[in-house]
Amino acid sequence: MPDLFFATMERLTPALRRGDLEACELEIAKEIRAMPVTPFHVVLDLSISNDPADAAAHFDRFFREESARIPIAAAYTEMNGFDINPDRWYCDLFAYTADGGHDDHDWISDWQSEQFDDFTINGLERLQDVYASKAFREKANRDASYMSSLMVVVKFQRFMQRAAAQMKQLKFPLYVTAHDFDFIAAVRPNE
Repeated sequence: MPDLFFATMERLTPALRRGDLEACELEIAKEIRAMPVTPFHVVLDLSISNDPADAAAHFDRFFREESARIPIAAAYTEMNGFDINPDRWYCDLFAYTADGGHDDHDWISDWQSEQFDDFTINGLERLQDVYASKAFREKANRDASYMSSLMVVVKFQRFMQRAAAQMKQLKFPLYVTAHDFDFIAAVRPNE
């Protein structure tokens, strides 16, 4: 992966940990705008179009069902591996009896919840088309592709931040990212 991608994530981690996802999005947008224009630049014009209230209701249903089975101390949601699965973008939900925090994210792979319906992410279809095209495989687009992926993650995190504000059952941290990303935001109740 390109150095710019890693350097940007490292530079933005303090803002991510503070929950300043807007600052993360603005900085990533600045980096993308500084690059030669590619098909991936469309990410700058797109937003997740789902209603945050719909996501909140979906997550609340999951939290209700799981809290009847286990005491929930933390939850996690991740988008699918969207860059290599451009047909449909969605997120999965997981619940845990302990909160492993940010020191070591290995705990995230050991969830205690049952399988639950995923939640489809809408509004980014034009970018999905770019990932499905030959532009994704072109070396000249590599930096833009990686930075676009990071932007998708932050747009998802910001969407989940808005949805969490409407969740009635969220009484623990909700960790948010995409598959294979260590750039993980913790959304807390009433943020």
